[in-house]
Parts: sequence; C-alpha cells; structure tokens
Amino acid sequence: MFPLSLLSAKSRTGKLAYRALVLFAWTSVLTYFVWSVGALYHLQFVPAPVGLLLAVGYFVGAIWLLRHLQDRSRWLACIAGSVLLVYLITLAQQPSNDRNWAIEQTRTPLVEIDDDHVSVRNVRNNTYRSEADFDVHYRDESFRLSELTDVWFVVQKFSALEGLAHTFLSFERASEVGPQFLGVSVEIRRERGETYSPIRGLYRNFEVIYILGDERDLIGSRTVMRPDDRVWMYRVNATPGEVQLLFSDIAKQINQLNRRPEFYHTLLRNCTNEIVSHTYELTPAPINWLDPRIVLPGFSGRFAYSQGLVGKEDQSWADLQTESRIDARAREAGLVPDFSMRIRNRDW
Repeated sequence: MFPLSLLSAKSRTGKLAYRALVLFAWTSVLTYFVWSVGALYHLQFVPAPVGLLLAVGYFVGAIWLLRHLQDRSRWLACIAGSVLLVYLITLAQQPSNDRNWAIEQTRTPLVEIDDDHVSVRNVRNNTYRSEADFDVHYRDESFRLSELTDVWFVVQKFSALEGLAHTFLSFERASEVGPQFLGVSVEIRRERGETYSPIRGLYRNFEVIYILGDERDLIGSRTVMRPDDRVWMYRVNATPGEVQLLFSDIAKQINQLNRRPEFYHTLLRNCTNEIVSHTYELTPAPINWLDPRIVLPGFSGRFAYSQGLVGKEDQSWADLQTESRIDARAREAGLVPDFSMRIRNRDW
C-alpha cells in the first residue's frame, strides 16, 4: 500500500515548487517592466519629451490595468507581452560608425597582422593642458608581434563608490630604443556634447569603441589631469606567447568593429567584460563575465589577484596594492617623455 505520508510530502514539494515558479515569474516580469519604462524614455529615435510621455503613459497604463483586472495572472501575461513589444521596438535602434563624434573619438584604430608583422593605424597620443583642454593627435606604428613581452592591467577608480572604475590594458614590447607601450581602452563612443550615463548605457544608447593610445594619453589623462582619481597598474602573469595571442584576439575585435559597429552595455558589455572576453587563453577555465567583481569593475583587480592573474607568488593583496598604485608617481613625473618608465619605477 502506497504510504500516505509520501503522498503528502510530494504534495508539499509540488506546492513549494509552484510557489517558487510564480515568484520567479513575477520577479522577472516586474524587473523587465521597470527596464521597459526606462527603455521607452531613452529611445534614441524620438524627441526626449515624446520618450517621457511614452514612459509615463506605459507606467500609468500598467497601473490602471492592474486595478481593473481581477485576474492577476492575466495582468502578468499582458505586461510580459508589452515588455516583449518594447524590446522589439528598441531593436530599431541600430549601432553606427557614422555620427557626429566627440573630437577625441572621431577615428577608430585598425590593426593589420601579417605573420609576425603588425601595422597599427590611428594610435592616439593627445597633448593635454587639462582634462578638458587638449590637442588630438594620431600616429601609425609598426612592430613585430614577437616583440610583445608583457601586458599590464590598469584600474582607474574615479568615484568614492568602490565598485565604479574604468579598466584597460597596456602592452609592453621590446625595441632597440627600449621598452615601448601601447594601451587598449574599451569605452563608450560619445557624440559631441554627450556624457556617459550608466543608466543610458543599459538602453542601446552608446556604441563601443576600442581606443589604442600611448600611456601619456590613456594613463596620463587619468592621473596627472585628474588629481582625485586612484589608479593601479598590475603586471599580468602571462608568457610572451600568451601576450601575443591576447593582442591578436583584441586586434580581430578592433577590425570587426570597423566593419560592424556594436552597442555598449553597462552591465553586459562594459570595459571589463570586454577584457575578460579576450583573456580565455590566460586562465585554466573561462572567467564568468557575469561575476559581480567583473560587472562592477572596481573589484576586478582583487578578482584578477584571486585568479592568479596578477601578483607574485605568496604576495599579499595589500602589498600588491601598495606596489601597483601609480597615480602619485604619475603626478610627480608629469607627462614627460619617459612617463611609462617613471610610473613603473624603472630606468630606460
């Protein structure tokens, strides 16, 4: 005879599973409903007042429907359908390389790799008088891929909120005149007069751009010209072969963006997500790019340390932090020709 207690236990388990499923459905739909309100407000192809009216009307309509529909499951289904419709509307916003770009982002880089020979076009090397006052310059570079020996991971904290930061890489190569450095920074590509907004970055409002630049530009502008920012630079534990594979992978993405632009996303495609997408050759297992320490770039240095990507063997995190902080060194040096060596406490 089948035990009644077992039937009762199965019934309780079924009820719990059903309630969990209902809770998940409500949480998901309400989360995406809030996203949809913001998406309508931030539509690029309608004037701002129209976007505001659409967002308010959508929100008020949902509240009205909630009050007049007695069956809450029907309301949930209606909202889920509306969220899908809003998402389809946002797909009408397409990325472009043809906009009125901010003056320091008018050009995109291009990298050609032919066997061991590398040609890089549009390496930015701005001359700064202040953070907002600068002259834009570009140059072309050629070198051998086999000359790349090291890569450095840079974390710039620009806010009191520890999770907020900008991260980028800088490649070191050997040359006859001494070490040379080439920075790679993944950023939003801003239009004239446009400023970064993490909220707008959730709604297909910014294209993504890879900036190739010298360190006096990419690091100097974030240290010498920004006296309150904190900046760390960590040498990545990678072999020259791994460094060269990493650069080659980044070069492919740079060239692809020239052919087919793509959107930035604050959480899913930020500066650190992009770096992680290129580093699979450096770790035993792929890094989860949705890890909170990746989504919030301010914690990415500690994450890299926990993965063994940065830091010497048996070196504590506190010691690595002290050793790797460079903003004070950069401000003391100024934007001098040997800037890259000065921030590393090295001589030519």
